[in-house]
Amino acid sequence: MLRKSILLLILVSMFLVGDFGFSEVKPIVDDSEKDLGVVHITYKKADAATYKVLVTKDDKKISYPFKADGITESFPLQLGNGTYKVGLLKNVGGTKYAYVSSKTIVLDLKDPNIVYLNSVQNVNWNEENESIVFGKELIRPTSFMSTKIRTLYDYLVKNVSYDYDKIPTLTAEYVPDIDQTYTDLKGICYDYSALFASIKRSQGVPTKLVKGYSKFVEGYHAWNEIYVNGNWYIIDSTVDATLTGAKIFVRMYKSTDDYTKVYEY
Repeated sequence: MLRKSILLLILVSMFLVGDFGFSEVKPIVDDSEKDLGVVHITYKKADAATYKVLVTKDDKKISYPFKADGITESFPLQLGNGTYKVGLLKNVGGTKYAYVSSKTIVLDLKDPNIVYLNSVQNVNWNEENESIVFGKELIRPTSFMSTKIRTLYDYLVKNVSYDYDKIPTLTAEYVPDIDQTYTDLKGICYDYSALFASIKRSQGVPTKLVKGYSKFVEGYHAWNEIYVNGNWYIIDSTVDATLTGAKIFVRMYKSTDDYTKVYEY
């Protein structure tokens, strides 16, 4: 009888940890794709608390909103090679947060630009997205990289309008939905930039979504940087859509002197 009980206990334990392929518990912080410069986080909350993700390296910290609804979200490791701490935090009162789970990740990428090809929380795309399918059809007639970039840029500048009504409704947890922007043909700078970055990444072109300040905009702003022939170039389709609508001539690539970067994703 004792032997049968021990055997039953062993089988139950193996089932719970996923042996025999019965089940598998996902890690909260999953670094299995760290060689792509990305980390995945999965967690489902059992309370009404607010959660966030915190990525730290050396003296730099980047935080992200997190819904904790059981859906996996991905986050970039964009602070260069070295040792990161990536954690899921829970609000425990006021402005105080406590770690639910964390992991130390050592990053050693041979090509740091691979980070800017991933689908992550605020540049969230997959091959089935309507906007991604459209982006590929849009550039199909040409084989030249410069023309492909110009074609997408021109489409956004000429067809997507700035959504002034959206600003008052936004919260700190807002992240863009690229298919919504593509369908509505309107959005804020964050939406423009997420759509442009998602489409170009899906086409294998390293592209950043950047937040900070521009001399062309009052307040916080978002734009893109795209990697072409060994260099990063600034593209600001939001500003150019406004200026083009006002019949003002614009250049696609902007001067770095006119932009102050705070975060890049």
